[in-house]
Amino acid sequence: MTLGLATGLKLIGKKVLVIDLDPQANVTEALEGSGEFDIFDVLYGGDAGTLGQAITETSWPGIDLIPSSESLARLESESLMTPELRLKTAAWGAEELAGYDHILLDLPPALGRLTLNGLIWADRVLAITEPAAFSVKGVTEFLETVKKVQSLPHLNPALEFLGIIINKTSSPLTGEHAFQIGELEAAYGQDVRSPHLPLRTAMQDSVSSRAPLTKLNSRGAVIMTEKFVEHARFIDGVN
Repeated sequence: MTLGLATGLKLIGKKVLVIDLDPQANVTEALEGSGEFDIFDVLYGGDAGTLGQAITETSWPGIDLIPSSESLARLESESLMTPELRLKTAAWGAEELAGYDHILLDLPPALGRLTLNGLIWADRVLAITEPAAFSVKGVTEFLETVKKVQSLPHLNPALEFLGIIINKTSSPLTGEHAFQIGELEAAYGQDVRSPHLPLRTAMQDSVSSRAPLTKLNSRGAVIMTEKFVEHARFIDGVN
């Protein structure tokens, strides 16, 4: 999902930085980005203004990366001073970040310290879910965490919720998918963003081949690219 949005933003002429906060490092592997430092080095070090030192180029033109590592999982359990504020601290005064139109944070699925680091520093947040019961429950819990971050003055009351994007929908919609989408729309109304993203093998092909959708020669890749560009235009148009 993060890779698709990054591609969409790049296609509308924006310079993009992706920060991979997920210890699984799927985004890092797909972008083939590696450098002297990664996000674990930055967060574990805990020094202000060091985030830009971990920026590296990738094999996807126009998209830079701060890579993840398996060691990132250590931050969830180790005793650290102000562990939830380490990303915000590392970004403080990091002049290298000013050259990007958009910085995308790929957050882990678990609601732990790494997710809180992202929410506390971010300006805006999108929730991503699939139209399945366990995923809808997960996005509800995620949005409760977002509200808590917004409600506390020492966290991030300025955090703006941009909405929910539904991913991996069946085409045509199955009864279960239609039901879960209806539940989300009833609960969140216009916060459920369009278009929904259909389940297409092009997304997995993009990740496995380590190539953006624009490099794939398939109808599914074209469809997904068009939908990601629509979401990118919305994101870019929000002040």
